[in-house]
Amino acid sequence: MRCHVIAFTVLWALACSGAFAQKVNVPLDYWGYQFLDRMEAKGLFFSHELRNRPIMRATMAKLLIEIDKKIAQSPGRATKTDIQLLRQIKGDLTDEIEKISSSNHLPSSREQHTAKWQEDASYGYLDLYGKQAIVSNRGDQYQPQQLLSETTLGGIIRGNLGGTLHFYLDARNAITRGESEVRAQGENFDVSKGSPVVISGPNVYRDRALAYLTVGKSWLLLKCGRDEVEWGPGFHGGLSLSRNAPPADMISISSHFRRFSFNSYHLFLRSSLGSKYLAAHRIDITVIPGLYLAGTETVVYGGRNAEFAYLNPLMPYHIAEHHLGDRDNNTMSFEISCTLLRGFKLYGEYFIDDMTSTKSLTRYFGNKFAFLCGGHWADPFKLRNVDLRWEYARIEPFVYAHHDSINIYTHYDKVIGHWLGPNSDSHLIQLDYQMGKSFRGELAFEYIRQGSGDANTKARPEEGTRKKFLTGPVEKRRLLGVRLVDQLKRDLFISISYTYSDTRNMDYDISRSSVDHLARFELHVNY
Repeated sequence: MRCHVIAFTVLWALACSGAFAQKVNVPLDYWGYQFLDRMEAKGLFFSHELRNRPIMRATMAKLLIEIDKKIAQSPGRATKTDIQLLRQIKGDLTDEIEKISSSNHLPSSREQHTAKWQEDASYGYLDLYGKQAIVSNRGDQYQPQQLLSETTLGGIIRGNLGGTLHFYLDARNAITRGESEVRAQGENFDVSKGSPVVISGPNVYRDRALAYLTVGKSWLLLKCGRDEVEWGPGFHGGLSLSRNAPPADMISISSHFRRFSFNSYHLFLRSSLGSKYLAAHRIDITVIPGLYLAGTETVVYGGRNAEFAYLNPLMPYHIAEHHLGDRDNNTMSFEISCTLLRGFKLYGEYFIDDMTSTKSLTRYFGNKFAFLCGGHWADPFKLRNVDLRWEYARIEPFVYAHHDSINIYTHYDKVIGHWLGPNSDSHLIQLDYQMGKSFRGELAFEYIRQGSGDANTKARPEEGTRKKFLTGPVEKRRLLGVRLVDQLKRDLFISISYTYSDTRNMDYDISRSSVDHLARFELHVNY
């Protein structure tokens, strides 16, 4: 019997037994994650949970209560704007806060829903989602210029049955007008070329969905369905698992405690070459409040049925791979985050794709690694409601690649890890200003260098065994962007963004360059 059928059977048996309480995640696109990031830098809560996202609604509720208590003890540590945002997020998580806190921590207003159903211990919520975007891309590489209209409509349903089985569904369909090149290429159902694209007249349709069932308590949570996973302390990307790839079908087991947590996933990836899977597990540890360590391990494999050795959440994949013929793509990473200095968060991640101690660690192509480091300074130079972030990421050549095409570190046509891809690096500095609860401004500068080769094309040098970082023509991009966001009313947002892009050696051709102007207007609502 296929393992996902077994997983559904286990979920149903547990739900019928009434042994577990319901849980659900806060989706990755929720704006409150940025608020938690700021509160953590300010030392208003201590938790190792934020490095494995999405986090559970119950977990976020506990963090909000801790923030509330810290502010009550030291009112000067939070600005008036911080308190206003805290109240709104607490309103979004009223159900969870009511279960774990006294009345003095309850919000004054609740999240609004399109419809609500409740019967005994069962309940459900329906939210409607809508987004309208106008995109203008002008410049040397846009001939003719692009003017796109993107309309996204969808709905979100979440709830539980009998207080034991929790369900979540987020389905959206995006309609884009003005994509003449995509329409000329025709519809796409080839997973090697990306997510499905359906064309009808002038419209290009793309859809996505998250849908899963969960049962469990904090010490054991089981989930089966389609969801997103993002690992690591990085603000601008993650090295092991990131939101760069589309959502994936998965089975997961999680266990959460005060000082540590353990998470294990088995993902069913999409490939035109046949069956493909990703097994991944991680452990997060609080060394002392404000100092957190994590270790992760992943393996991509395919061309056969799911391996029970990789379904075993406790099995070291490095050992399992050896016993399965040493033919899969095994990686590991180590993370550190520190918020011991009030107002600052410093972090780093080191990712090992492959390694041998008998060869040069820096020059041998088989020693493939990536790393990122960064920091977050809340209220720099005593500028209230301001956040200063910086981050550097470097991906060595041949990272994410593999000699067997089925084992390349991709899902559809996207790298599962950092969006940069191999043989590249990025410098980012960003300044954010939250002017009251509703208005936010962001100013960012990024410098990106990308050498030739990507995860799908190169697994080793064409000659010899020596790797060289950013050799030959290197595409260089300088991006300067500004974004303004206004919350017109609760959960109704309007945003305007503009990016100036200067690209040299475009597509690794030293004779090509492009100066571009990218603008985006967006209105979205979740009610």
